[in-house]
Amino acid sequence: MGMASFADMGYDDRDYDNWLTTLTEASARLDVLQTAVTELCRLCASQDVHSDQVLDVLERHGAISKAARARFSTAA
Repeated sequence: MGMASFADMGYDDRDYDNWLTTLTEASARLDVLQTAVTELCRLCASQDVHSDQVLDVLERHGAISKAARARFSTAA
């Protein structure tokens, strides 16, 4: 039994482009997440960390919205 080629499986350039776009977007989101985590680690290494500082970092990196931040700030 031989291996089928991609053409035989119904793949075309659009599938490749879609996967490439998805991987590129995921990579960009991962870079942002890594930056946010690094910043949070540095912040938490200091002795006096306040929740507003953590929320600032999360909002700046798009991890939470302004509305979500407002909810978190008033929930405490």
